[in-house]
This record gives sequence, C-alpha cells and structure tokens, in this order.
Amino acid sequence: MRYRLLAALGALVLAAPWVSAQPAPPAALSGPLAPSGPPPEIRRPLPIQPTGPTPSPSLRSLGFDGAIFAAPASQPLDSVQPVDPTRPDATDAFVWGPAPAALASPDRAWLWGSAELLIGNTSGVNVPPVVTTGPASAGLLAGAVGAPGTVALFGGRKMLDDWRTGLKVEAGAWFCQDHIWGASARLYSLFSTSDQLVGEGNGTNVVNLPQVVSIGGVPTQMPIFVGFPGIAVGTVATTVQTTFTGGDINLRRLLVSNPEFRFELFAGYRQMHLGDELGAAFRASGGLGAVILLAGDDSIRTRNNFYAGQVGSLGSIALGRITIQGQSAFAIGVNASDLDFGRTRVATIGTTQVPLVQTEDGGRVNFFAVAAEGGVRLGFRVTEHAKLTVGYTGIYLSKVRRAKEQFDLSDSPTGGITHFYANMISLGGEVRY
Repeated sequence: MRYRLLAALGALVLAAPWVSAQPAPPAALSGPLAPSGPPPEIRRPLPIQPTGPTPSPSLRSLGFDGAIFAAPASQPLDSVQPVDPTRPDATDAFVWGPAPAALASPDRAWLWGSAELLIGNTSGVNVPPVVTTGPASAGLLAGAVGAPGTVALFGGRKMLDDWRTGLKVEAGAWFCQDHIWGASARLYSLFSTSDQLVGEGNGTNVVNLPQVVSIGGVPTQMPIFVGFPGIAVGTVATTVQTTFTGGDINLRRLLVSNPEFRFELFAGYRQMHLGDELGAAFRASGGLGAVILLAGDDSIRTRNNFYAGQVGSLGSIALGRITIQGQSAFAIGVNASDLDFGRTRVATIGTTQVPLVQTEDGGRVNFFAVAAEGGVRLGFRVTEHAKLTVGYTGIYLSKVRRAKEQFDLSDSPTGGITHFYANMISLGGEVRY
C-alpha cells in the first residue's frame, strides 16, 4: 500500500507542469448560441525534435540575387549583407544599386538647361565714305573722296564692330540610365547693331554724297550736293546694320567620366544667319527756293545662311565645386548668300518727274564654306542642381558677302567675298536634374 501511494504521488508531481501548460477551456456560452454538445477536445501538437544541425539556406537559394545584394567577384555571394536603407550614405545604393565605374562623376542628371547673357562683337565692315564735307572753296571737288580737306561724315572707316549684348540658351537630355547617349540643342544671338546719320544742308555748309559713274567707260567721281553755300539745300539719312544669330542640335556620346574628368564627342547639324544692310536716301533742291528737286536712294542688303553638318568634342575638369569646361567644333557646309542691290535717281522739275537712274542687281550665290568654334567656360556649383558660369566663345565662318563691302559708290555691287568672326563673353547659370 505504501508503495502504491508513493507511485501515485510521483505521477502527480511529474504531471503538474503539463497540466499547468494546457490552455484554459473557453467559457461556457449560455443562451440560444450555446453549443448543445460537449466542448471540442484541444490537442497539443507534439514538439519536433531536431535530429542534427540545420544548415542555413544561402541568399541565392532564397531568391536574393539582385543589385542590392551584389558582391565583388572575389567575395562569396552568401556572405553579402543587405544594404541598410536607413543610412544616409546608402540610399542611392539601396535604390539603384552600385553605380558603374564609368559614371562615377557628379553629373548623374537626366536633364540640363542653361541661360547666359552674352556680351560680344562681330567682325567690322569697311564702309565707304557715303556722306562727306569739305571746304566750299574747292568747288565741284568739295567733299570729293581723296581731295584735300575732305572729311567723311558717315563711313570712310570700319564700323559695326562695337560690343553689344545677346543671349544664349541650351537644353539637353540623356536617353538611358547609363548616360552614354544623349542630345542637346543651342540657340545664340547677338541680335543687331546699327549706326545712323541724319544730316541737313542749310545753304551755309557743304554736305556731299559722292558717287562714281562711268563716263566713256572710265569710272568718274561726281558729287551730289545736299548742301552747298548759296546753291543747294536738302537732307540726307543713312544707316548701316548687322544681325547675327545661330544654333545647333547634336547627338552626344560620353567616352570618359569620373569624379575629376569628363570627355564627350558630338555630331549634328548647325545653322547660322548673318544679315547686313546699307542704305542712304536724300532730297536736294538747287538754289534757295528753286523748283528743281533731286531725290534718290542707294540700298544694299545681304543675307548669309550657313547650313552644315558638324562634329566636335567637349571636356571638363572638376576641382571640388569648380569646373573648367572646353568645347570645340568644326562644320562643313553651304553658305546660301543672297544680295539685293538698288539705286534710284529722280529729278523733279515743277510737277514733272524725270527718272535718271534705276538700277537693280543681286541674286543668290552658294559658297562651300567651313565654320569653326572654340570656347572655355568656368563654373561654380552653388547647389547640387545649379551652378554659375562665365566663359568665352569664338566663332569663325570662311565665306560671306557683306552689304557694306558690296558698295564702292558705283551703281553695281563689287561681288567681294570676305570672312566673318564673332567673339562672345557669357555670364549665366545652369541647372541639372
């Protein structure tokens, strides 16, 4: 009997933990929802006993083989730890994966654009002495070109080479994530510059418009007096003007890019426009109050439109926030040069008009021409997406016709061909995103 009591007591002691670990049965429900039968039996699942050490699954076997868990070739993939996206310096790597070595430079933007104020000039033109003056004592030679005492009131020197303001804008984009291929477009202009003269002959001064006419096949200089003491009074208005603008669109190919150096090649289409004008108009009456009136004008206009394919290169060096960029381009194409030349002279006697001269000339000539561009730009990065820039650009065009150099005071154009260049200093800013 004693042994039976001891055995029962030991069984209770061993069973106590198992009984205390059993979940409490749910409270009995009362009312119409109460179950009619006995509560279901709750079974405790049997614990699974390991039979040996469990091997840890590899990252690759779990499907993690993307850029986030990429490892160098010398490092086993299973040893790579995931990038912690909460670290500020790991956000880019977590989202995009490690950047290729060829794109390790700061320029990871997809789009860029710039706007710059230009201060520049274009090559001047030799303007003939359109309006002159001189001593009245010289008679018909007063104000004649080359005569003693003659002074040019308008022309007789190089003009339109003064500095003026302009504008340059550029925009571009990369095509794909590796930023190897892209495209850009530019537009630049120095707008126009001009010079004018409005003169009056009041009967006490000499105002002459020298002209060259052919007499017996010999070019001879003749005066048109808009003003001469006691003989002629009148007015004269002259103007010269030049306009320059251009632009290009290019496909760009990145060759080298690292934190310190960047180099690109580009190829595309280039167009430039150079327009020139020279005009002079006058009215003169012979004698104070005379009824004889002589009027006329000279008008010369040229338009040079250069169309070409081009190739070039662009390189930059980064020194912290400072960048130094150089660019060069070479274009071969056609300059379509248009010329309009006209001269009229009309005499009015009383109410009768008598045409004296009516000349028109001109037309289009296509020249094979080349253009070259070189420039440097200094930039200072003020934010992650913006920088300030200052630079210089020079442009050369080989064959053009310019209105002022088509006029030699005669009634026909000279047909001369010259070259053209422009200098531009730029100041502006650039944004990248």
